[in-house]
Amino acid sequence: MQLFEYIDILDKPYDTFYTDSAFSPLHWHHYSEVLYMKEGSIKLVCNNSSTILNEGDLCYIYPLQLHEVQPVSDNPVNYAVIKFDLHTINIPKAYLMKMYDYFLRRTNETDFCMVLRKESMDTERIDRLVGGIIDEYDIKKEFFALQIQACIFTLLIEIARKTDKEIYDSNEKHTDTDFSFFHILEYIDTHSGESLEIQDLADMCHMSYSHFAKLFRENYGRSCKDYITYVRLNKAQELLLHTDYDITYIAQETGFFDSSHFIHTYKKWKGITPKQERKKL
Repeated sequence: MQLFEYIDILDKPYDTFYTDSAFSPLHWHHYSEVLYMKEGSIKLVCNNSSTILNEGDLCYIYPLQLHEVQPVSDNPVNYAVIKFDLHTINIPKAYLMKMYDYFLRRTNETDFCMVLRKESMDTERIDRLVGGIIDEYDIKKEFFALQIQACIFTLLIEIARKTDKEIYDSNEKHTDTDFSFFHILEYIDTHSGESLEIQDLADMCHMSYSHFAKLFRENYGRSCKDYITYVRLNKAQELLLHTDYDITYIAQETGFFDSSHFIHTYKKWKGITPKQERKKL
């Protein structure tokens, strides 16, 4: 079972479309994602936090964040999805680090996405901008790729100007290591059922333990150890709710020491035991 969105890897700088689906299962990916609500409401769940997106709201989801979309009601929904890879849309070098600070670096645990509410935006302008991106992608007129890129830049500038995210000045220089470092989450996802040592992960990134731990917390708002546990718990929950495997097997399959360790960790996370979770269903 993989949480990485292998079926939706971008082999191009962007992908855009409208959807009426009010459900998207738990997943993550390397690229950025913008949701713009045209009609109805959805619930976005990301890293144990959630927010309701209503008509006219705009949401930016950071790369590499575990997230899912859930329905709020039986009413119809329609929203735009714009996917793009910040590393491949040719950001001018002078703005690269500032874009990194806004759209790749999370500053705390609650910073799981950036939401612009309808009341804070020129919704007619945003509606034309988002619609224009999707139309350009669908029709593919001359220079459409350049036009989409320009519109995505405009959209990101709008988000940066409207968001209340605090950007801290720092004398630390970002390096290319910061970008390649992102692939460690894919490795954790793939090998979460095995024994994972933080030092081994640091070695894979050619970093010291302390630098790796510091960079991980800066980028993802939690320690690497906590993140590994979080991935294991989510995979265990999927097996609990959608299979009839016994608790011992699930504990072994998802990387816990034993069933006791799994039960204790799960209860601390959800407030109930795995057995109680399964009985709820």
